[in-house]
Amino acid sequence: MTATLQQRLRPLIRGGDHSLADLAVGTAAVAVAARYLAVLFVNAPGYGAPVAPGLATGVSTAVVAVAAIAVAVTDADPLTGVGLLFVGVFGLLSLVSSAAALPAATAVVLGTATVAAVAGRRLDLVSAGATALLVAALSVGLASGVGGWTGLRPAASTVALLGVASTPAFAATDWRSLSTADWGAVLGGLAAFAVVLAVGRAVPFVAGAVTLTGSGVVGTSLPVVALAAAGAVTTASAASRTRRWTLLAGVALVAFAGVPATLPRALPFALGVAALTAREGQP
Repeated sequence: MTATLQQRLRPLIRGGDHSLADLAVGTAAVAVAARYLAVLFVNAPGYGAPVAPGLATGVSTAVVAVAAIAVAVTDADPLTGVGLLFVGVFGLLSLVSSAAALPAATAVVLGTATVAAVAGRRLDLVSAGATALLVAALSVGLASGVGGWTGLRPAASTVALLGVASTPAFAATDWRSLSTADWGAVLGGLAAFAVVLAVGRAVPFVAGAVTLTGSGVVGTSLPVVALAAAGAVTTASAASRTRRWTLLAGVALVAFAGVPATLPRALPFALGVAALTAREGQP
């Protein structure tokens, strides 16, 4: 089915398959970031979001699902296309009916695992380990939320944050050589770690509220949250400095998605995994 869609749509695409996929992933990242900010503002005392959080969540979920389908029909690998098609189609179905939540959660996990398995054939050992950690975070997160195993929620939060912390693995070009490291990005990540740790200790209630409402974090220690911030800043900085926009969109998706315990969080997390592993190491 995916191969047929690819054959029919590719002649209509101007500017190349990668251009459409990059645009779709970038648009999805912006939508998820906007949803994140809307949720934070509506829960902040004395502030209000111009758009209702429920509407922002629904729109961002639809945008991410359509983006996953766009990447699916343009990807050169049919297995990756099938995996992302599962994510996108079932993501849209989950918006239509709540009865589709459990089948959609299963499809998202299986689809993302397929994408990760395909990517694993060309990733180095460190990047493959980071990919496995992200897929594990998605699986445990959906089990704790949609699956109803609420006791897993603290573990899901910790694994998801550690997954975000591991994203610099996708930005590195050569783990065997310190001379190729982007030390500017590394210093930015260390600064982010220090800032989050300091703010969290100074105003713990505010930090807890932000991580709960914005990212859905439950039962995770502050150093783990700081590690996730450090990883996200390091990867985003390295991606920006080397103009790897798909990598930047990927880390934005997993970071702003938060703990993937619900489908509106799991869909961008899944698309982020696909973006992080796509053409890894290339500008």
